[in-house]
Parts: sequence; C-alpha cells; structure tokens
Amino acid sequence: MSALERATGPPRWAVVAIAVGAVTIDAALLGLIAPLLPAIEERTGASQAALGVALAAYAVPIALLSLPLGRAADRIGRRLLLAGGLAVVAAGSVLIAVSESLALLITARAVQGIGSAAGWIAALALVSDSAAPERRGQTLGFAFAATSAGSIAGPGLGGVAADVISFEAPFLICAGVAAALLVASLTLLPREPPRRAPALPALATIRRTMRAPVGRWAAAIVLASALTLGVVEVVAPLDLNARLGLSSAAIGVLFAASIAVDVVLSPLGGRWGDRRGRLLPALLGLATTALSTLLLAVLPGAGGATVALIVYGAGFSLSFAAATPWLDEAFGESERGLAYGVQSLLYAGGYAIGPIAGGLLLNVGGAGLAYGLTAGALAAGTVALFLAARARADHPVKG
Repeated sequence: MSALERATGPPRWAVVAIAVGAVTIDAALLGLIAPLLPAIEERTGASQAALGVALAAYAVPIALLSLPLGRAADRIGRRLLLAGGLAVVAAGSVLIAVSESLALLITARAVQGIGSAAGWIAALALVSDSAAPERRGQTLGFAFAATSAGSIAGPGLGGVAADVISFEAPFLICAGVAAALLVASLTLLPREPPRRAPALPALATIRRTMRAPVGRWAAAIVLASALTLGVVEVVAPLDLNARLGLSSAAIGVLFAASIAVDVVLSPLGGRWGDRRGRLLPALLGLATTALSTLLLAVLPGAGGATVALIVYGAGFSLSFAAATPWLDEAFGESERGLAYGVQSLLYAGGYAIGPIAGGLLLNVGGAGLAYGLTAGALAAGTVALFLAARARADHPVKG
C-alpha cells in the first residue's frame, strides 16, 4: 500500500479526478493554440517560422526538466509538485492571453511547458499511487483516455471560444480551470508524510532500471509510440491532401476518429494488462500499429484512410496502455515520480524527432517510403520483443 493510501484523505475517486483533470488540461494545451495561429500572427506580426519557434517553446522545457521534475515528485511529493505545476500553467495561459509581442508569446509558451511537465508527472504518479496494484493499468488507462479527450477538445475550445467570445477567452478559460484544480489539489489532496531521499542519483537509478528487460522494453515502446505518432501526424495529412484532396477539416475529423478509439481502448487495454500481463497487449499494440501504417499506404480513398487511422488509434492505445504501467512497475513505488519523468522525456523526445524524420522521408521518397519504413521498424520491434520474452527463463508478463 502506498503512502497516499495510508494517509487519511478524500475518497480515491476524488484524488484520481483531480489528477485526471490535470493531465486533461495539459493535453488540451498542446492543440489549443493551433486554430489561433492566424490571429497570433496578426497580433504579433510574427513570421510563420517564428510562430513555429513559439510552438516549439512549449516542448523544450518538457525535454529539459522531465527528469529533475520526476525526481522532485519523489522528494517533495506529488501534491506540492502538482499544485506548483497547475499554478505555472495558469500563469502561462494568462501571459499568452495578454501577449502582443513574439518575445512574450515564446516566454508564455515556455512557462506553460514547465507547468505542464510538472503537472503531468505529478498527476500520473498520483493516479498510480491511488490505484490498487491489480487495477493500475486500468486506472492509468482512464487517465490516458482523458488526455486523448483533451487532445480532441483543445483545438475545438480554442477556435470556438476565440470566435464566439474573444482571442483571450480560451487561454483565460484554461487558466481558470487550472486555478480551480490548484485549489482542489491543495484543499482535498492529503498532505504526504516526509519522504526519504532516494538511495541513488537519478541517472544511476535509470541505468539500473534499464538493465532489467522489462525496463528496456517499456522505455523502447514509449519512445517508438511517440516517434510513430510524430511521423504519422506529419506524413498522413500531407499525403491525404496531396493524394485525395482532403481539406484540413476532413483530415481533422479522421484524426479525431483515431483519437476516439484511443479514448475507448486505453482503459480496456490497461485492464487486459492487469489481468493477463503486459506482454500480450504490448505485442498486439506494436503489430497493430505496424499494420496501420501499411494500410495508410495501400487502402484507397477516404474510407481506406479512415480505417487505417482507426487501426492506428487501436495500436497506439494498446501499446501505451502496456508500456506505461510496465515502466512504473520497473522503477517501483519509491521511484515512481522518476519513472514518469523518464516517460515524459521519452515521449517528448520521440514526438520531437518523429515529425523531422517524417518530413525527411517525404522529401526523399514520398509517403510510401515513410509508411513502409515505419511499418518495417515496428514489425521488427514486435518480433524482437516476442523473441526476447521467449528467451527469458521466467515469463515477463507480470513485469
């Protein structure tokens, strides 16, 4: 039983609700700004390249600070780190609302990124702390379903609120929600008992964990999932527009269908891993993701693209629902915050490299090459995981 469960506090569902709310707003912030780029261009006079820098400013602190923030979650506790992250997200959102210069916009996006990283790591560790061990995957699956819902809602909130109310409205709404969650976290979450300093430095702990097969497998799946997402999000829209003439709105609907599948399957995949072990959903998830990239290359028309992206959503969901609790369990309860710092770093790194790789492959050989190499790499990873699991003397299903 975790320290959180031993403490006197609110019902478990209330703790999970606060944490899930935090990761949902973090996910929404990623896409919230996208529909407003034309308005930001007009307000700030920024070039398209400069707007790209402003968007990237959100991810840079996540990559740089994930490990220190993960360690902080283990040292100072989830409650304080979550509250601090929410406060910083609210401040960054207000800064964007009032920004009329490129410098302030970049600063505000970086501030949002810092708060998002802190909130994400603390919230997922809190969700895991609150879950019974036999239901950890399912509980984390609900959190990931919420992040997918936030990914769908973010661009819609940004566009609609800006059109109906004002440019500032979506950012102030996010700031208000973050502030409400901040008050709830300080009011409802139990104070955590003092934590002992970790026995090993963060990097030594990571090296120790990665020496274990389960730690390596989980880390590799998180990285591969993020890389593939980055490739697909660049290659598929450009390919579907060039090959089928689909509009931005139509492509957005197709991707929303893919994310909707993720919302449904994440808790189910997590529950399957809880009951039968993480290996089978991991293998099926990787194989399904590989299949989806082949389907994107060969299925004709908008209907074929819809099927392929739905299959992609299923594969991504199963892979992530297996890998994240696996990584959590590889680090253990005392290093759980660091586990989610590693997860955040791997995801941010993969999601940064994937679009670059996808764009290069498009330039070199077109969408077919990008889809084919991605499918081949994922299929090779699936086979490697299967063979490595068979080679272990003790079956790794339970992690």
